[in-house]
Amino acid sequence: MRIAEFHRKKEEEKERDNKQQQEQEKKKQEAEIIVISSESESEEDEIDADYAEYLATYVLEEEEDPIEISSDESEKKSSEPEESEISSE
Repeated sequence: MRIAEFHRKKEEEKERDNKQQQEQEKKKQEAEIIVISSESESEEDEIDADYAEYLATYVLEEEEDPIEISSDESEKKSSEPEESEISSE
């Protein structure tokens, strides 16, 4: 029995030592520091302000309405015989 108790105590000591080492390693890790500068935000604000000003002064140019031919109309025109074909028959 004493041998079994001795082995059990040794195992418990090893487990405690391992846990302590793991905790110390976690504490040793340095935290990553991320710096957010206010300059980057102000640059974006300036761009947004410039774009807003551009939109406020933008005048939409009127374009002529494009002439659209539907595919049905183009098929009718291609299937109709031309005048020269009609007169030669």
